[in-house]
Amino acid sequence: MTVLVFAYGNLSRGDDALGPMLLQRMQQHPKQQLGGHPIKYLTDYQVQIEHVMDMQGCQRVLLIDASLQGTEPFSFSPILPRQDTHYTTHGMTPATLLNTYTTMFDTLPPQTAMLAIRGYAFELGEQLSEQAVMNLKASFLWVKLLMEDEDFFRWDQIEKIERPI
Repeated sequence: MTVLVFAYGNLSRGDDALGPMLLQRMQQHPKQQLGGHPIKYLTDYQVQIEHVMDMQGCQRVLLIDASLQGTEPFSFSPILPRQDTHYTTHGMTPATLLNTYTTMFDTLPPQTAMLAIRGYAFELGEQLSEQAVMNLKASFLWVKLLMEDEDFFRWDQIEKIERPI
């Protein structure tokens, strides 16, 4: 079984490019595994309903996105299925994606976590901000540890700490 690494964001919008840029760095790492499982990479501008198909047959899913608010340099937390009450034609939330998976396949989705890299400048045509570059480096160092693990121990330890009881 594979691990899906799905990074989303717009390369033309400054720090919004953090997710796809981290994915590019991961693709260059010599060990192409997470938790001892091969990685399947996916990148897009935003989360769409079609992405439930990409999750089929995966052991786990790692979502990577830039975050305008939140912990520096990044946060890592589990995502649980939940139907959001607001709707938009401009993408969907990760929790709603997992809920859609449950609805479509009548089974729980793969265990999923979000790596949210703190960003600051998201305007069209901007370059990465200086602080976002530092946050990208820090997130890559941490993801490299996940890639070098032979199991999901590090991933699971963090989920136990952040998972609500």
